[in-house]
Amino acid sequence: MSAAPSPDRAWFPALIEPQVRKYLLGQALSMLGAWTLDITLNLLVWQLTGSPATLGLLNFLLYGPGVLVTLGLSSRLTAANARRITVRVLGAALALALVLVLAAAMQWLSLPLLLGAAALRGVLGGMEVPSRQMLLLNICADPSRLGNVVAMNTVVFLLARSAGPGLAGLMFAPLGPVWAFALAALTLGFMLRCVLQLQVEVAAPPAGTHPGTGGLRGAWAFVRGDSFGSLFMPVVACVAFCVGAYQTLVPVLASRVFGDASFWTGWFYAAACVGALVAALLLSSRHMDALLQRMLLAVAWCGVLALAVLAVSSHPLPTLLSFALLGFCTSFVGTGTNATLQRRVPPQARGGLIALFLLAFIGPMPLAQLVAGALAQWLSVGSAFALLAGTLLAGLLILFGARWHQLGRIELDITKL
Repeated sequence: MSAAPSPDRAWFPALIEPQVRKYLLGQALSMLGAWTLDITLNLLVWQLTGSPATLGLLNFLLYGPGVLVTLGLSSRLTAANARRITVRVLGAALALALVLVLAAAMQWLSLPLLLGAAALRGVLGGMEVPSRQMLLLNICADPSRLGNVVAMNTVVFLLARSAGPGLAGLMFAPLGPVWAFALAALTLGFMLRCVLQLQVEVAAPPAGTHPGTGGLRGAWAFVRGDSFGSLFMPVVACVAFCVGAYQTLVPVLASRVFGDASFWTGWFYAAACVGALVAALLLSSRHMDALLQRMLLAVAWCGVLALAVLAVSSHPLPTLLSFALLGFCTSFVGTGTNATLQRRVPPQARGGLIALFLLAFIGPMPLAQLVAGALAQWLSVGSAFALLAGTLLAGLLILFGARWHQLGRIELDITKL
């Protein structure tokens, strides 16, 4: 039997390790189901109320509680307890999905129930994402593959974030919410089975490690002192706020501009999935470092272009292409930044860095959903996209402009910033 390919020869080095493959398969399916559930909640709320502001409130509840929970959990999250916490959170999420299946089947769904389910999903998500990431980092047997493993995990998350909503939109009209909630329960159960089968070996902390260098404090000190982290962590937050807000606006755009909320919601999210998939295939390959060096800084600006086109487009083709570009931008910037930082951070500060990255990448989304909902409530959906494009443009000009001013030149190579 031939030996497994070395990381420098394998196209996708993360997939060499059997435990990583098992985890990522469960992660892909469970996150697909979770996003299908979340967007089904969006479509139900839109069907019940027709209110963009209420959609914004729903998405605030889906993400807002998780911000505080993630920060609170990070101080207690270790390699030793990550698997146990992941199992418990998956069990709770599975129970919630089954309750929603029953409520949908019995036609008990109401606005208070949907908002309550969203709030509970937000709390569970704040515990689930960091514990899953810590678990993955500790089943990676070869440290040389860590960067690609982190990239592949983030890619899987972002792909599910694009494919799950698209699947929810396509399923909603012909099948109804029961099947979407049942899919979420089935995939969460599969992930729970995968996690229970993983073998986790907890390594001893490095000799001479100072206790104050870990956790949030150590991660914060690292990001502030790192030339890459001090620039791209704020860039991630800016992209997450302006691009992440489109989740609230998609059903509004599909209904008001294209006349069919469920049909076009599915297609728009599917287009975003295609864009994310392209970024995923690029960054999970052995060429990740070269691509990040040449493209990471430029790709952030693609979100401005895509949002600007969505502000004025009323035709399907440019709209679909713009959502594909948004998916590519989010996937590439989020994946590239997380993978780069996890390879540079001291191991004892890795849990804290997970929390800080999630705070930057997911933390702005609750406020973004509220803002997007309010803008679409009082203005046109095109005006909402235009304001988001202008905000992202201003943010990137400030962040990159300050670094370019320090260098005395415009520099697109991230290794020289």
